[in-house]
Amino acid sequence: MSTAKSAAAATPSLSIRVDGDNPDHHLFQNRGTWWIHYTEHRGNKKERKRQSLRTRDVVEARSGRDALFARMRAGGASLAEDAAPGATPSAAGPAVANAAPLADPARARSQLLRPLGLEGWDELEPVVLASLCAEAPLLLVGPHGSAKSFALERLAASLGLRFRAYNASLLHFDDLVGIPLPDESGKGLRYVSTPTSIWDAEVVFIDELNRTRPELQNKIFPIVHERRVQGVSLTALRHRWAAMNPPVREETRPGEANYLGAEPLDPALADRFAFVVEAPSWGELSTAQQKRVLQGSLRQGGQPLADVKPFVERARRWFLLLREAAPARLVDYFVALEQQRRSAGAVPFSTRRMAMLLQNALAVQAARAALAEVAGGEVAVRTVDWETSVWLAFLHGSPTLAETGTLDRAVMRAFHRQAWAVCGLAEGDPWRELLTIADPVERALRAVALGLVVTDEQLGQLVVDGVESVAVPAHRDATALALYLAVHRERALPAIAVESLAQRIARVLAPVQRDVTLPTAQAGLAREVGQLEAEGTGNPARDAYVRNLLEALLPDGYAGTSPREVRDRFVRLWDRLQLGLRLEVAA
Repeated sequence: MSTAKSAAAATPSLSIRVDGDNPDHHLFQNRGTWWIHYTEHRGNKKERKRQSLRTRDVVEARSGRDALFARMRAGGASLAEDAAPGATPSAAGPAVANAAPLADPARARSQLLRPLGLEGWDELEPVVLASLCAEAPLLLVGPHGSAKSFALERLAASLGLRFRAYNASLLHFDDLVGIPLPDESGKGLRYVSTPTSIWDAEVVFIDELNRTRPELQNKIFPIVHERRVQGVSLTALRHRWAAMNPPVREETRPGEANYLGAEPLDPALADRFAFVVEAPSWGELSTAQQKRVLQGSLRQGGQPLADVKPFVERARRWFLLLREAAPARLVDYFVALEQQRRSAGAVPFSTRRMAMLLQNALAVQAARAALAEVAGGEVAVRTVDWETSVWLAFLHGSPTLAETGTLDRAVMRAFHRQAWAVCGLAEGDPWRELLTIADPVERALRAVALGLVVTDEQLGQLVVDGVESVAVPAHRDATALALYLAVHRERALPAIAVESLAQRIARVLAPVQRDVTLPTAQAGLAREVGQLEAEGTGNPARDAYVRNLLEALLPDGYAGTSPREVRDRFVRLWDRLQLGLRLEVAA
């Protein structure tokens, strides 16, 4: 009996309370990196666990969380899950499914692309399937040799559709339409089809798209967007695909190729592609994936084709159903998203692009539902969350990649998070108005001014986001100090927010006398700090914090700035937050 007790005590159980309205349950950010927290019970003892997920991407963090819990289940741990009522509505229904997501099937076990011989494409699986089920134009952008053409050729072969591939850098219009001859009336032209002509094609793939001659690009527009050529409908055409290398940039990172002749894609042509997807390069593959690529290259006759048609048909059914009952929140999301982008000075999306993004979100949700249905049945379908789908739709639906060759995922993630939060709130809600502010620092300052309109937890997240958004480290410390002074006595911020701030300002709040030897090149910084301390700011309480801040940053904390700029920033924040009055009242 004692042995049984010992074994039972050794098997942990986990206390997990799932908030159905919060897809980020059990997750928190520490200096931009996502962590997981949970409580582990062993007999009468319980232990709070925290673990870094080593990612700044919330979608990857959710998948990592779900994979960790799944491994614990597999290892014998029991999960005491307490789901909120109504947390798992149907993914196809008109209401937004708010259930906490499981790891995407495409990330957990590739069902579509790896069986076609593609490594490192797992996270793109829902996006590629979305383009297939919606029959939406797909553009792949990536360096040479990144399997762009291979991927599309394998997909076409698996679909069993009539496939035409064209190299745009060598293409002549006659290659598309055939040989022009006078018609019977002698007043017009008719085209004699050739084996390469487009008329009966079901799939068209245009490679090297951004090396196309300008006059030919104009003739590609209607093929991609309207399935027409020379005004004639291409009745058999279903899928329009293209590929390109990243356009030439003035500055490249070490080891990055610059492709002569690869021009930025014309914005009007880029805007015709619903999905613009970055293909993974060799360096982005894991060691195991690289090994499988090399082993597969030795296989005689290549890897056998998997049948993707059942996935496409299943996703297509979901897509048509969702399109008839699109959640109203999605419309609000994309309106808020574009407002965020424009207020931050981003190049505006066209009306066409905004409509495409909404369709993309429905298609990605349909694809993820289909993949989940195959992997885990109806129960898995109910866990497919909308937020992940709209994020993937936005990330892989931006034409910026084709126009510039790069995407700033951190900025896009910030736009997405704000828009998703805004669209879940009622009109006139002060919190909604707060979230429409694009600048994270300004948002944090306004949140402090709003007082009890925001909860302590919300305020903590806004303060941390505001601090972490500041690019220059010394300015970040000045911002952290000002915000900490504004809230630490008035509000009970979550421990993780306090810890994040404390890591930045500990040297300022607890100064020590120290001797610092400065190189000659940095001696000027010390003299400038001394001059600023002698000048003062006209406020003794503020002067004390300024002195501590400036001296704490010596000797090497002024990269990208100067002591005067740091002092001026802190003074502006002091006045904006009325810190003199706040500290006087608190005392």
